[in-house]
Amino acid sequence: FGFGFVTCLTLSVFFIPPLKILLRNERHTTRNRNQTKQALPEIPPCIKSPWKPNEDLRGKCPGDLKAFPTATTISECASTCCQNDDCVSWQFRSDTGCLQGKDVRLGMEKDGVTAWCSDHPPQRWQGQYLIPHKSITQTAQIMTKEEIRSSGCNEQTWNPNEQIGQCFGLGDVKPKASGSAVECMKACCADEKCGAWQYNKLLGCFYSKGMHGCQGDDGNPVKFEPFVGRRKFMEGRTYVDKKGQPWQQSL
Repeated sequence: FGFGFVTCLTLSVFFIPPLKILLRNERHTTRNRNQTKQALPEIPPCIKSPWKPNEDLRGKCPGDLKAFPTATTISECASTCCQNDDCVSWQFRSDTGCLQGKDVRLGMEKDGVTAWCSDHPPQRWQGQYLIPHKSITQTAQIMTKEEIRSSGCNEQTWNPNEQIGQCFGLGDVKPKASGSAVECMKACCADEKCGAWQYNKLLGCFYSKGMHGCQGDDGNPVKFEPFVGRRKFMEGRTYVDKKGQPWQQSL
C-alpha cells in the first residue's frame, strides 16, 4: 500500500500539472483557431459571372479601380460588382472602402488588358528617384537634374528610404541586381536611361526610366495591409505570362 500510495502521489505531482497546462494550451489554441476562421471574410459567390478561382486581389491596383462608396462592406462590394455587367474587378480595405472597375491583369500575367494589379500585399520598400519628381524632398527639388542623379548614385548621399511605399511602372524584376538595395541602386545608376528604382528583400530589384502611383507613407499602418478582392473569369483570356505559360497567383 505504501509503495502504491507514493507512486500515485509522485504521478500526481509530476504529471497532472503538465496535463492541466496541455489542456489549457489546447483550449487556447482552439479558441485562436476559431477566431482566425471567423476573421476570414466571406465572399458572396457570383453565379452568373463566377469569380476566377484560387486568387485574391490583395495588392494595389494603381488607378484602375474607382471608389464605389454606396457599398460599405466586403459583401456589398462583391455583390454590387457581381450584379453590374460593367464591373469585372473589385477590392475592399478599411481605408479605401469599395473599389470597382473593369478587367485587370494580375501579377505576371501579360495577356488581355493593360490595367494591372499587384499579386502580393502592400509591403515596405526601399527606393529613390534619380530624376526630378514632385514627390522628392524639398532639398532635392532645388537641385539640378545632374545633381539629383549624382546624389542618388552615391552611397554617402543617397536616400534609399525616399519611397518606402510600392511604386509602379518599373517593369519586371531584375534578378541580377536583387542582392541588396545598394546593388539595385548601382544597377539603375549604370543605366543612363534609368530614372527610378525600388528594392524589396523578398521581391527583388525593379528599375526603369520612371515610376508612378507611389503608395507613400502617411503614418497610417493600414496602407501596408492587404486588400480583399476578386475578379470575374473572362472568356477569351488565357491568363498567361510573357512566355505564354499559364500563370497562377500563389496564396
